[in-house]
Amino acid sequence: MIETTNDVVVMDLDMHDVILNWKKTQQGLSWNNLNIYSLLDLSMNQLSSEIPASLGSLNALKVLNISHNNLYGRVPASLGDLENLESLDLSYNNLSGSIPQSLAKLQQLTILDVSNNKLTGKIPVGSQMDTMNDPNFYANNSGLCGMQIRVPCLEDLSPTIPPKVESKETWFSWEGVWIGYAVGFFVAVGNLYLTGYLVPTKPPNHRGQQRRQKGINSKYRYKLCMQSQRFSVKQSNK
Repeated sequence: MIETTNDVVVMDLDMHDVILNWKKTQQGLSWNNLNIYSLLDLSMNQLSSEIPASLGSLNALKVLNISHNNLYGRVPASLGDLENLESLDLSYNNLSGSIPQSLAKLQQLTILDVSNNKLTGKIPVGSQMDTMNDPNFYANNSGLCGMQIRVPCLEDLSPTIPPKVESKETWFSWEGVWIGYAVGFFVAVGNLYLTGYLVPTKPPNHRGQQRRQKGINSKYRYKLCMQSQRFSVKQSNK
């Protein structure tokens, strides 16, 4: 039975059809033309199964409420394809795993209630997910963490170990320092040499030094003189 009230269309489905079509997933949902409706409320229907990934094909949905059931398993990433979705209520089920990051793509989403489940992991960030910071929407999920509920995640707290590449870079940086000092030293020496402050000295000539030392230590020199037509050696001081 279909009823219309102003702009709202309400379709009353038989309980048997709901369960049957839920398990047939896409085939059942299309058979009921649910892809043209903007609101789907299947709460409190004792549904017991995983959430069909085919729900992500109901592009016209703005409100999806499947709370207060016995749904289990993971939240399908296909729900991130509901680009017009404004409200998603998955509370009071037995859902496990993490909240899919794909939900951050929903630009119109203003309400996300995943309370009273068994969800774990980091709450997605980005876009509308950053604005949904009401802790009540995430309550009774002992494994959740994230900035929305002010519970830090372990990966954000664990210290990062610097890679070995950084140690090599440090070694190369010290090597560059020593090379720089050596180059600077030789440049300074060259400048002193060019400006005349540093004059190179010749290595000492040991033979010449010995000869000069011998001449200095000698007290007398001998000269040749001629007396009485004979040559004689005369000692003289000079």
